[in-house]
Amino acid sequence: MLTGECFCGAVTYKIEGDLNAMYYCHCSQCRKLTGSSFATNGSVDASLFSVTGGQEHLDKVPWSEHFRHHCKKCHSWVYGESDSYPGMRFIPCGTLNEAPNRSVDHHVCVASKAQWVTINDDLPQYAGRQPTQSLTGD
Repeated sequence: MLTGECFCGAVTYKIEGDLNAMYYCHCSQCRKLTGSSFATNGSVDASLFSVTGGQEHLDKVPWSEHFRHHCKKCHSWVYGESDSYPGMRFIPCGTLNEAPNRSVDHHVCVASKAQWVTINDDLPQYAGRQPTQSLTGD
């Protein structure tokens, strides 16, 4: 089991099991959301994810075909969902309290990565969003 929380701790969650996948996202939205060169995110089956505290502090924010759930108090992104990937939840890995039993699998949105970033590993790279099988671990 994995647990996580927002920056201020008002919203907590748990994952029964482990992440399906872990990836670096280089899209401009993730860069702006994190204030960093890329975001480290994970995917998990929605049935394994639950908010365990602070549901009243969550705000559902639409973004393209996605929804991000933010803490109203500290504005941390706690998890996301997408019409493109029904049945999945997306976790910003920096909110995890424990290390998952996996490491990063791939890079996504490398076509829009920051010009100052050089990818120096041999992980698979996708120009845009990753195929569903890379999120489910299949």
